[in-house]
Amino acid sequence: MTANSKFSEAKSLRARSTVWIMRDGFQPDQLNQIKEALTEDGNHCVIFDRKGEAPALPKNKLLLVAVASGEASNLVEVMRSKTGGRDVPLLVYFNQTPENFEKVFGPEIDDFLFAPLSLRDLRLRVKRLTRRCLDEAQPVTQCLVSHINRADVMDARQRLLVHLGAQQFVGSAPAFWATIEKIPCVASCDATVLLVGNTGTGKELCARAIHYFGVRASKPFVPVNCGSIPLELFENELFGHEQGAFTDARQSRRGLIAESEGGTLFLDEVDSLALSAQVKLLRFLQERQYRPLGGHYRQADVRVIAATNQNLQEKVQSGAFREDLFYRLKVVSLHLPLLRDRREDILPLAMHFLKASAHEYKRPVTELSAGAMQKLTSYTWPGNVRELENIIRQAVILASGPIICARDLQLAIEVPESLESLFGESLKDAKARMIQEFERTYLEDALVACGGNISKAARRARKDRRSFFALLKKYGLLPGQSIERSSPSL
Repeated sequence: MTANSKFSEAKSLRARSTVWIMRDGFQPDQLNQIKEALTEDGNHCVIFDRKGEAPALPKNKLLLVAVASGEASNLVEVMRSKTGGRDVPLLVYFNQTPENFEKVFGPEIDDFLFAPLSLRDLRLRVKRLTRRCLDEAQPVTQCLVSHINRADVMDARQRLLVHLGAQQFVGSAPAFWATIEKIPCVASCDATVLLVGNTGTGKELCARAIHYFGVRASKPFVPVNCGSIPLELFENELFGHEQGAFTDARQSRRGLIAESEGGTLFLDEVDSLALSAQVKLLRFLQERQYRPLGGHYRQADVRVIAATNQNLQEKVQSGAFREDLFYRLKVVSLHLPLLRDRREDILPLAMHFLKASAHEYKRPVTELSAGAMQKLTSYTWPGNVRELENIIRQAVILASGPIICARDLQLAIEVPESLESLFGESLKDAKARMIQEFERTYLEDALVACGGNISKAARRARKDRRSFFALLKKYGLLPGQSIERSSPSL
């Protein structure tokens, strides 16, 4: 059998992964995007209605993708009736956060997603569950692997992961790459990592890269926003519970640690944890053991990556964050720079988001105008990369043609027209104009500070009186003229 025939067989085997998607709860455009993305990954997608006739099931295992909202409690029962009671992996997309976590999440649900829908997260979860299905269902898989050099497969897999992961990082600024270049080294070990950076700088993207570049790539990556977990639910969310542990605990439920077993638990906004929750997290990090409510201690094989947009050292000094937990989390620390500190990356990032958004929304937008580029580079970007992505997405949708103009960019604080018109000037002309603006402002400030006394102002400026007088004449600031500032002091 040739190499081509082997991979053709592998492709046909992969296509046997069937994804049953319940139409109810998805928007039509969401459904199309999901089907297109999963089909590209080699899956066969079958759409069905919740109230319709149950689809005829093949003998082999399959993956079922469903959607649930407020009525999630009886979703599992309905899905099991559709699958004839078989043990079918169930992935649930919640288009709104369930109010009662205990009643919704149980062992019947294999994985879940929260709105807004992320195709990237969906594809990763589907790949993990379909891989499990095929491993259990197809003995031919082992036969196929025996014909392929396992070392070559692993090497190709690693190179592919690195290539795909590197594509997510756009930019060449030294401040940015000083952090990014450390990721392969950090990923190669299991040390706890603390990611520090303002909101929107890409902390979760960095965490995902660390996970997927490492040996845990085939295991789950479970992100959780610590600020969204109520204090009274923290222990249950993190550790889970056993049946009968408390009122209404009719069945056991796996916590986030169990969900991320073998993989990575990403704790975003870890600074928002209350002190009592910090104690529980610290004990887990020290012992690598946890106890579900009503259960016994269990060993955990989980890597922890935490992220914060606060200065944790200051919070430690103020008593708002435990010092021992801070050092447990900060075995390795990576800092993500502000977008305004990597201005050379603004336009490459903008073009990256433009192409991605144009493809996603099927819009014929291909480039940025000179005015749009100047407007983007002149803005301070308080929301960092996330704000830039949002602005470009909006502009792609609103653009009336193939080019995004300055007026299509709806910034929170508009850039002055004088700055927009700067782009297109030669470097020489722009430099001369800025020097003139500086000289005039400096002269005005000097005269105001010296009460209009030219000799005194010249001495302070370390210029002889004749040269200083000539500059005043050049800018129309003659003796006897009332001096008013034409622009703020630099």
